[in-house]
Amino acid sequence: MISRLSAFRPARTVQRLPPRSAACPLSFRDLLAPAAELGLVLPLVRAPSAAVARGALVAAKALGSALGLALPRGGRPERWFAEVTAAADEVAGGLPLLLAGEVRVAGEGALDVERAVSETWALVDAGLTHVSIDGKAVSAPERGRVLAEVAAPAVERGLGVDWVLPLEDASGGAPRAIAGLQALARRGFRPDLAAVRCPAPADEGEARAQADALARLALALRGTAVMRRGPVTPALLGALQGSPVRACEDGGAAEARAGRDPAPRSGTETGEDAERREARAFAEVTDLVEGLGAAGSALALASALLRRVEERGP
Repeated sequence: MISRLSAFRPARTVQRLPPRSAACPLSFRDLLAPAAELGLVLPLVRAPSAAVARGALVAAKALGSALGLALPRGGRPERWFAEVTAAADEVAGGLPLLLAGEVRVAGEGALDVERAVSETWALVDAGLTHVSIDGKAVSAPERGRVLAEVAAPAVERGLGVDWVLPLEDASGGAPRAIAGLQALARRGFRPDLAAVRCPAPADEGEARAQADALARLALALRGTAVMRRGPVTPALLGALQGSPVRACEDGGAAEARAGRDPAPRSGTETGEDAERREARAFAEVTDLVEGLGAAGSALALASALLRRVEERGP
């Protein structure tokens, strides 16, 4: 069942993979409807290094979970894609993956937009399957036009795109977020998700309140899914289970836990260092997947996606 998902890999992604690779990077655009049907919250892990990515992949495979891996800004997308997909081919073949990168737009000036479009092209060309666009530095009247231009390379190739919701729009509640999305749509930009950066909740009550606020926002946006970004707590993960929020980033927890050891004196990482980082990332991502109730989501997503295609017919 899961092996049949390889047919959904974006064309550029397939071109970047070695022959007969079992790695299965998919577009969030294809997974959103099945995830919503199943009430799944997909885990997204910031993975700046091969060790963190590998630990996350091993954890996801052990738990049968779909997984998103995110390249931090400033990373080299071609090298990162090659390392991550090689690890996926080895330890998590057939597992539904999202490979995400982020583009920040510095302003609406021609040079700022051109630079951001180039960054999007670099992510698309490297084989990544999802692009996050942060346009908070762009003035509200120009945001739709600019973001549509920046997102175009990803949209044209069927990749998923999320809009990093400006804090003032998110904190202003659903009406403000809806108005922002409508303004974007009028200028030709329709993101698949609205990504909201949130602080870590201080206690269980705040975790429930934050999850409730995100759920209300997701229901109000109607057709635009919501992704949560930022540090998480066990209470928050539990509160998000079964919610209309479709994805939750780990806030860099796996990266932080994997990197607790001081840097080696030689300046290079040994195999033992990498294995230790991988084991710590494995433990952190296991907690994330189990906390979100995403164990078993890989097979469930594959079944739902293939069923939807079969129902659609030739």
